[in-house]
Amino acid sequence: MFCMAMVLLPTVCADTKKPAPEPRVSSVHPLTGQAGSSYAAIVRGNALKDAHALTFSTNNISARVLRAEAETATEADAKAKPELLHVEVSIGAATQAGNHSFRVLSPEGVSNEISLRVVAEPVVQESKLTGALERFPAVVSGRIDRRGETDAYWIQATAGQTLTFEAYSGHASFDPALSLYEQSGSWFDPQRLNKIAFNDEPLFFPGLSTNARLAYTFEKPGRYSLKVQAFSGQGGPDFVYELRVTPGIADPPALHPKQTGWEERQFTRRLASDWLQQLSRRGGIAVVQKRPETYRAVLEGSASAAPVMTAPGLVEGRLTSPAEAHVIKLKVDQPQSLVIEIETPEATMPRFNPVIRLMEPGGTEIATNVYTKLNNNGLYMMKMIQAKTAVPLRAAGEYTLQIRDIITDRAGQDFAYRVLVRPRIPHIGRIIVAEETVNLQPGVTKPLTVSIEREEDFAGHVALHASGLPAGVTAVTGVPNPVEKPPLPNGGKLERYTPKTQNAALLLVAAPDAPVTPAPVTIEITARPMVDGELGEPIVVKKIPVMVLTRRPS
Repeated sequence: MFCMAMVLLPTVCADTKKPAPEPRVSSVHPLTGQAGSSYAAIVRGNALKDAHALTFSTNNISARVLRAEAETATEADAKAKPELLHVEVSIGAATQAGNHSFRVLSPEGVSNEISLRVVAEPVVQESKLTGALERFPAVVSGRIDRRGETDAYWIQATAGQTLTFEAYSGHASFDPALSLYEQSGSWFDPQRLNKIAFNDEPLFFPGLSTNARLAYTFEKPGRYSLKVQAFSGQGGPDFVYELRVTPGIADPPALHPKQTGWEERQFTRRLASDWLQQLSRRGGIAVVQKRPETYRAVLEGSASAAPVMTAPGLVEGRLTSPAEAHVIKLKVDQPQSLVIEIETPEATMPRFNPVIRLMEPGGTEIATNVYTKLNNNGLYMMKMIQAKTAVPLRAAGEYTLQIRDIITDRAGQDFAYRVLVRPRIPHIGRIIVAEETVNLQPGVTKPLTVSIEREEDFAGHVALHASGLPAGVTAVTGVPNPVEKPPLPNGGKLERYTPKTQNAALLLVAAPDAPVTPAPVTIEITARPMVDGELGEPIVVKKIPVMVLTRRPS
C-alpha cells in the first residue's frame, strides 16, 4: 500500500497491487464439429496461459488441454495480449445438433461462456477443402482472418436444383453475409463473375439472429461461386463461422426475439391463462386472481354489434386485410387503473406493429400504446409502440378499444393478436444480475450488481438471497453508489410505459480461510417480495458459477 499526504488536502491512498486478470474467451476455431468425432481446436482469449480444463453445458462433450501460447503481434493488437489455448475436443455420438456452451478453468478462475456448434454431418475445414462442393448437405468451418477478406467456395449445381446456404457466426461482432455468383461474363471478360443472389440476414431487428440465409434454385447446371464475408468488411481472428449447404429449402429461422428469464414488455411473451396469478406471486400476493374471459372483436364498420367486455378480459383476433381495424366495447363500473398488454404470437415487429387505442364514449382517444416524447437534441417527436400500457380511468362508462396495425397497407393471416385488459397488479418485474462469473480470493469481497424493475407502483421490499455458496463464502446485501440521472424534461407520459428501476448489490464475502474450489460452484440468486410484513415466494433470478482461488502472495 502506497500513501501520499498533502498539506490541507485529504490523504490519498492507492493500492499499487493490481489483481491478476481473470480468464476471458472470445472464440473457438474450428467453430463446428461432428457428433461422434474428436478434433483439434484453438480457444482464443486472455489470461489463458495456465488454463487446465474446459467445462461444457452438456456431459456429451469434453476437451483436453494440450498447450497455451501467446498470439503473435501480427495476428492481433499487441496491447490486447491475446492467448491461444490448444485443445482436443471430443463430441459424443448422441450429442444433439446445435450450440453448446463452455467455459475455461484456470488458477485465476472460471471464464465467461461461449459456444461451439455440433452437427450430424462431416465437417470440412476451410483450409483443407479442395475442389467444388457437389454433395449436399455439406458443412464447412471457416474464419475471416483479416479486414476486407472474403472466403469463396465453388458450388457444382444441376439444372433445377434448389439449395439453401446458411452462415452461422461464432462471435458477437461478426455479421456474416452470403453472395452467389455465376460465370456469365461481360463484353470485356467472358469469365467475369456476376452476382445473382445476396443475403445478409432474413430480417434485421433487435433480438433476432444476424446469421445469413439464402435459398436459390439454379436454372442451368454449372459451377457457381459462393462468397462469405462480414457485412461491413470487418475481420479478425475471432470472426469464425459455419457454412452449411442443404438440398431443398431448409426450415426458415424463427423471427421472434428469444426470451431469457422473466419478460413482460416484449410483444412475443406468452400471456398464459395463469398470467395474472404469476403477476400476483411476483407481487407477494396470496389471493387467487380471476382468470380473464376471452372475447372476439368485430370489424370497425360494425361497431354497433361489438361485444362488451369487462376486465379482466382477453381479446383475440387477426388482421387479415389492409386497413382493417377491430373494435370491442369495454365496460368499466368505477374509476380504476387498468393495464393493457399485447401479445403477437405469430408475426411480430417489425412486420406486425399492433396499435391499441382506448376511446371514451364520445369518441375521443384517451390512451394508446404509442409512447410519444420529445427528442431533446433534435427537438422532434419520437414515437414507439409498447407491449404494455398503464391506463388510469377517472370515470365509469362504456369505452371502445380499437386494434389495428400502425400502417394501413400491412396485414396477413399471421397478423394474430391477443390483448389483455386487466386491473393493475403491483409486482416485481425483470431482475438483472450483471455479472456472468465470480472469482474470489480468500479474504476478498466482490459485489453482484442487481437491477430491479418495480412494475405498476410496487412499493414493497425486495429480499435478495444467494444459495449454494461454496464453503467459507457468505452473501450480504449492500447499497451501491446511486447514479444521478436528470429527469427527462420532455419525457411524455413515461409512467404509463416504463417501470421504476432500482439498483441493489449482493456482496459475496470469502473468509480468509475459505477452502479453494477445484471446479466452479453454481450458486442461485433469488428474490422475494415482502408486502405487509410477509415474504412472498422465491423468484429465481440467475445461476452463476463461483470459484474460490488459491491465495496469491501479497
